[in-house]
Amino acid sequence: MDNMDQEMDIVVFEDEDGNEIEFEIQFAFEHKGEQYAVLTEASDAPIDEENVPDMYILRINNPGEENEEFVAVEEDMMDELIAVVEEIFTEELEAEEEE
Repeated sequence: MDNMDQEMDIVVFEDEDGNEIEFEIQFAFEHKGEQYAVLTEASDAPIDEENVPDMYILRINNPGEENEEFVAVEEDMMDELIAVVEEIFTEELEAEEEE
C-alpha cells in the first residue's frame, strides 16, 4: 500500500478548547467483529523511518454509514490492538520486500 499515491480520508475532531484538528485515516481494519482505524494528525510531511507521527487507534461505530463515528478504545483493548497493528505493518513490510 503506497500512501503517497492515495488520497487519504480526513476527519476533523475538536479538542477541549474547541480547536479543530484534522486527522488522516491511514488504514482501517477489523478485529473481533469491530472496525478500527489508525489515524495520524494531518501533515504534508511524508511518513518514513525518520518522520513517524503519533498514531491513534479508534473504533468505528456504524462504519460506512452517514452517522459513522470514531470513538476511543477501551484501555484494556489497547495492547491487543497495538499488537494487531504491528502485525499489519510487519506483513506490509514483508510484502514490499518481496516485490
